[in-house]
Amino acid sequence: MKNIKHRWLPAALVLLFASTTVPAAVTPPGSAARGKVVYERFCVSCHGDNGDGRGEASAYIFPKPRDFRQGTFKWRSTPSGALPTIADLDKTIRDGLYGTNMPSWYALGERNRRDVISYVMTFSPRWQSDTVPAPIAIPPEPPNTAASVAAGRALYDKLQCSQCHGDTGHGDGPSSHEQRNDWGDPITPADLTMGHFKCGGTPADIYRVFMTGLNGAPMPSYTDSINPNEAWDLVHYIESLSANAPSNPQFGEDGRPIPR
Repeated sequence: MKNIKHRWLPAALVLLFASTTVPAAVTPPGSAARGKVVYERFCVSCHGDNGDGRGEASAYIFPKPRDFRQGTFKWRSTPSGALPTIADLDKTIRDGLYGTNMPSWYALGERNRRDVISYVMTFSPRWQSDTVPAPIAIPPEPPNTAASVAAGRALYDKLQCSQCHGDTGHGDGPSSHEQRNDWGDPITPADLTMGHFKCGGTPADIYRVFMTGLNGAPMPSYTDSINPNEAWDLVHYIESLSANAPSNPQFGEDGRPIPR
């Protein structure tokens, strides 16, 4: 019996490691069949019959609608290059993307949103071959002080953010007119002085973009370039660029925000 057990051990190990290294397909959150109906009613004119972002209206839209076939999504809570979570996709559909032709589809209801996500997942084989990692951790925000804003400005210069976003954050940097996405379509750097962001308006939303990057766009992930405290400094500087931003504090001589 001892020899028989040893003979079976290598085969058992092979099966064990195979089961832990082969990615599992992402389980659709709803019905793709029902989602196809929702897609054809509300999404096809922009994103196209084949999910290629070339619907009838796409010629008149800037920035261009997302091409779903590569499974590449900008707005994610997951690391650079990864698929988004189902919650990420639902947030994009529910809230829309400020400054684009992607409106809020909150009125669809949760079930219809989950169904159309399931249908969108049929356009890319990545949903069958890749796993979706856990969202990145976002540490608590430290105090937004004048010192933090100043440190953020220094990082803005060090990381050469002005090349795209401009020295004053208006999206008019020297390379701003040369930017294109992975599909070759022109793309405009965000105007950081507007006080509104496609990713969402909270400090955590801005932090997330710095650390995840925007897949398919020139905006990289800085997770290997800056630490969490530095990322928060950069968030505070970006917020300071807009005098109308609700979370933008005014500072006193002691460097602390003045209560409003």
